[in-house]
Amino acid sequence: MRIHAGGKQPSPGSRLRRGPRRPAMKVAVEPCGSYNPEKVHAAVETALRAIGFNVPAGKRVLLKPNIIGQNTPDQAATTHPALIDAVCRIFIERGCSISIGDSSAFYQGGCTAEALRTTGIADVAKKFGATLLPFEMTDLRKISSGKYLNPFYATEAVFEHDLVVNLPKLKVHRLARYTGAIKNMYGCIPGGAKQLYHKPYQHRPDYQEFWGKPLVDVYEAVEPRLSIMDAIIGLDRDGPAANGDPRFTGLVLASTSGPALDVVACRIIGFDPSRVPAVREAIERGLVSPELIVIHGNVPSIPYLFLPDLEPKQWLLRRIDDYIFDQFIVTPEVERGACKQCDECIERCAPKAIRYDAEKLPVIDYATCIRCYCCESYCKYGAIRLRGSGVNLIMRAVRSIMKL
Repeated sequence: MRIHAGGKQPSPGSRLRRGPRRPAMKVAVEPCGSYNPEKVHAAVETALRAIGFNVPAGKRVLLKPNIIGQNTPDQAATTHPALIDAVCRIFIERGCSISIGDSSAFYQGGCTAEALRTTGIADVAKKFGATLLPFEMTDLRKISSGKYLNPFYATEAVFEHDLVVNLPKLKVHRLARYTGAIKNMYGCIPGGAKQLYHKPYQHRPDYQEFWGKPLVDVYEAVEPRLSIMDAIIGLDRDGPAANGDPRFTGLVLASTSGPALDVVACRIIGFDPSRVPAVREAIERGLVSPELIVIHGNVPSIPYLFLPDLEPKQWLLRRIDDYIFDQFIVTPEVERGACKQCDECIERCAPKAIRYDAEKLPVIDYATCIRCYCCESYCKYGAIRLRGSGVNLIMRAVRSIMKL
């Protein structure tokens, strides 16, 4: 089940591979003083020429912006639609078909489909005849290549397209310290599975430092071939949600290496790349050698706030913290009277957490369920609903009132 904004639904196909294991080390830093569509388009084109990226013709292209939630562009928490407009235009001019997909970080009514509307991205998709792909409405693939997060499930959409283009937003991040090209790929994990994959590691004393390793696992599996960062207005002071402060930075960054882009972005905002766990892990895996990066353009110094380290919770505070974290995750439930026994949820559930009972009615094995929220969209009869606790409803109301 997919939401379309015109255009044809892409068919499965093989993806373009980037050849040698080590990615290119060119990073373009292009000034861009506003979100005027023509200025953004010119900046992106100049950046792509600087890194020598040849836009392919006639390919199926998946754009992966940062859509953390149902925010508006002025909140600077999501990739601005002007950047997506520019990238769509460039690929459409080469006869490519475009899909735009993500999975928002927190469950809200309407999920990612509504977030695509509030962020202005749905309007861009309609303009260019692109397909909208909320990842909780797609099939999933089990990934077993991770060194630390293994296995995990990611959207099949990244494997159905020839080219994945990563469109991160420059932001500080309370856990990851900085969020950019590497971190943005974690959104290829749908729904509440993103939270669920944190749980085995949350009580590690080095949790904040360790979490960069699973992020690089996902980045390597998804393998975006191009990253273009919206650093025109970044998010400073706090993040990744909209409780931070928008900060004019006036830049578009581009590279065929997401880790190389992140190294340069960290330097611009005054962060030591070795203090950002995901960037450090990418360096240690040999995905980027900072000394080999070739930068096209001037690298300004625009210091952002480097947040203090998280203090590990102990005893009662840990139990409270765990409880609150769990309340962000909602649970699928079967409304048995509405079920038409069509088999759709059972056949498409990637972890095989749904089966028929003796009465041939679906039941969910919650020990196996990854809370991806996909089964709700798979059922065209509305027999599967997502339920949250009373605390979840209160948190969602607060987030809505505060526009987070």
